[in-house]
Amino acid sequence: MKMPQRTRRQFLEATLLAAAAAVVPCPAPAAGPDTTSPNDRVTVAVLGCGIRGKQHAEALTGLDECDIAWVCDPDLTRARAVAAYIASKGRRTPRTEKDLRKVLDDKSVAAVFIATPNHWHALAAIWAMQAGKDVYVEKPVSHNITEGRRIVQTARRLGRICQGGTQNRSNQALAEAVGYMREGSWAR
Repeated sequence: MKMPQRTRRQFLEATLLAAAAAVVPCPAPAAGPDTTSPNDRVTVAVLGCGIRGKQHAEALTGLDECDIAWVCDPDLTRARAVAAYIASKGRRTPRTEKDLRKVLDDKSVAAVFIATPNHWHALAAIWAMQAGKDVYVEKPVSHNITEGRRIVQTARRLGRICQGGTQNRSNQALAEAVGYMREGSWAR
């Protein structure tokens, strides 16, 4: 059975959601001749190689149409460890870098997954969109309303996708707890 074709935008939205939830992606289509064109593949970078960055890398390695070109962290030991993990999953070893600006200069990168320390989230997202990349940024997306507004303004002005992490909103146990609290039966 052939999987339906996705547009580049649909792919980016799906991968952003997959990485956000750190879930196992859908299985690849049944084996057959490789008819994918380079336009059916998306090249991405993971910025930040801590716990969430590792989870992004893990989720992205399961997506056949995704090439992880870069892993970036100021601590190159962490970046190299994530790159080695990606290679251990049979994927091409991504390049490692400690300066995210060098990663953003790579025109082949279509999207970045930002799992840097919190104080870098807004600036990294804005820089990435200015460099022509779509963005998934972990929470907190920004430290204040002004930073958040700047991210939204940049995304709208440049026509980029920018999604922020809100995993707790989609967590089934937390959704049930909110429903329980709203019912008010606990207070009786």
